[in-house]
Amino acid sequence: MEEQTLRQFQDISALLNSSLDHRTILQRAIEAATVIMDAEAGSLLLLDETTGELYFDVAHGEKGAAVGQVRLRFGQGIAGHVMRTGEPVIVNDVQGDPRFFRHADQASGFVTRNMVCTPVTAHGRILGVLQAINRKHDGTFEEQDLQNFVALGHQVGIAIENANLYEEIQLLFEGFISASVQAIESRDPTTCGHSQRVATLTCQLAEVVNRVESGPYAGVCFNADQIKEIRYAAVLHDFGKVGVREHILVKARKLYPAQQEAIKARFDYIKRTLEVDTLKRKLTVYEAKERTKKQSLLAQFDQQLARRMEELDEMYSFILKCNQPAPSLANPSNRLKEIAHLEYPSFDGPRPYLTEDEVAALSVPEGSLTHEERKQIQRHVTHTFEFLSMIPWTRSLKHVPAIAWSHHEKLDGSGYPRGLSKDHIPIQSRMMTICDIYDALTTSDRPYKSAVSTVTAIQYLMSQVKEGKIDAALFELFAGERVYEATLVRNRKVA
Repeated sequence: MEEQTLRQFQDISALLNSSLDHRTILQRAIEAATVIMDAEAGSLLLLDETTGELYFDVAHGEKGAAVGQVRLRFGQGIAGHVMRTGEPVIVNDVQGDPRFFRHADQASGFVTRNMVCTPVTAHGRILGVLQAINRKHDGTFEEQDLQNFVALGHQVGIAIENANLYEEIQLLFEGFISASVQAIESRDPTTCGHSQRVATLTCQLAEVVNRVESGPYAGVCFNADQIKEIRYAAVLHDFGKVGVREHILVKARKLYPAQQEAIKARFDYIKRTLEVDTLKRKLTVYEAKERTKKQSLLAQFDQQLARRMEELDEMYSFILKCNQPAPSLANPSNRLKEIAHLEYPSFDGPRPYLTEDEVAALSVPEGSLTHEERKQIQRHVTHTFEFLSMIPWTRSLKHVPAIAWSHHEKLDGSGYPRGLSKDHIPIQSRMMTICDIYDALTTSDRPYKSAVSTVTAIQYLMSQVKEGKIDAALFELFAGERVYEATLVRNRKVA
C-alpha cells in the first residue's frame, strides 16, 4: 500500500471512529470511498433484513439524492451479486455487463461507466455493499484498487456495527428509563405524566439559557450530552418514590380511609348506645308504680336524646371538615382535643371519642401528611440519589444522580434533604425546581389539591423568588420566554 494511501486510510479510520452517530458514519463512509478510489460518486447499500432487499441508504455525488427510493431484490444488479456471493468485483464496462441494474441511472440521470464494489462486513456478517463509481479523468479501476476498497469495506463494516450496537444500547437504556418511570407512576397514578412534563420543561428552559446573551447565565451553554443528562435527571427525579410506602404516597386526606371508617363506626356505636340507654330509662319509667309525670319524663328523655344526637352529628361534621387537606378551619386543635377528652362506654371500659393519632392527623394545618409522613415522602429524594448512584452512568451522564438529588433544595437553605444554599445547588437542579413546582401546581389529577391556573402558578413562583427560595434569573427566563407553554394540555388550567 502506497504511503499516500496508507495516510488516507489512517485519516479515514480516525474519522470513522470519531463518531457513533449512525448517519454521520454512513456519510463519511461514502465520502471515504470516493476519496480512496478517486471516484466521481459512491453509494452504500444496506441490507433490509426483513425483505432481503438492498436499499440505497447513502449516495454521494451530483445525483446521489435521486436514487434514495431504489431497492434491489436479492441477487439483483452488480451490488446484489456481490451481496449474494460475498465477493468484491471490479467492472470497468458497466454498460456491457448483464448484471447491471439500470434503474438507478434512470432515476438519477447519472451515467455509470465503471465501478468497484465490495461487501461491507462485520464479525462475519454482511451488512451491505459499498460502491465507488466512475474513476475520475476517464480512468479505470485496477486490482490494487480492489484490495484497498475491500480493506475500506471492513473498516466501514466495523464502524457501522459499532454504531448499531451503540444505538441498540441507547434504545435499551431509553426503554429502561421509560419502564422505570412507568413503575414509579403505577404506584402513584395521580402523578401520571409528571416526570415527562418536568423533563420537557427543564430541557426547554436549558435551551432558553443557551440563547441568553446577557445576565448571570450569558456564559452558560449546555451541549447535546448535557441536555440529555438534564432530561434523564428530570425524568428520574422521583425515582426514589419506589422506596416510599404506598399508603403514604397516595394519601389524599389527613385520615386514611380505614381511620375515617373507624371513626364513623365509633360515632354510630355511640349513637346506638345512647338510644339503648334512653330506651332503658323509658322502660324503667313504664315499670314504675307511680304514674305521675310519666309522660313528661318520657318527653324529656326524647329531647335529651335528640340534643345529644345533634351534638354528635356536629362533632362528626367538624371531624370531616378537619379531614380535608385544604385549610378550611382556623386552629381546630382545641376543639379536636375537647372531643378527644369525651369518653363512651365500651365492652372493655371507657374509650375516647378520638385517639391521639387521629387528633394529631386531623390537626395538620395544611395538606394531608403528618410531620413523620412528610419526612418519609421527603426521603424519596435521597432514595432517588441512592438508586441512581447504583447505575454505571457514562462519563457524559455522570451528574444525573446529583442533579436529581438537589431538585427540592432552595437557595435560602430551607429545602431538603440537605438544606443546600445557592452556591451548592447545580444550575440544572435550579431549573428543575422551577419546572417541578409549576407542574405540581397546575396539574389537575392530584386528589389532595385542586389545580391552579398558569397565572396563579406564575404568581406563586414569583413569591418564591421574592422570598429568596428559587433563582430569579431562571424564573425570568421561564416566565418571560413562556417556557411553561411547552406542556400546556387539556388537563391543565390556563386562565
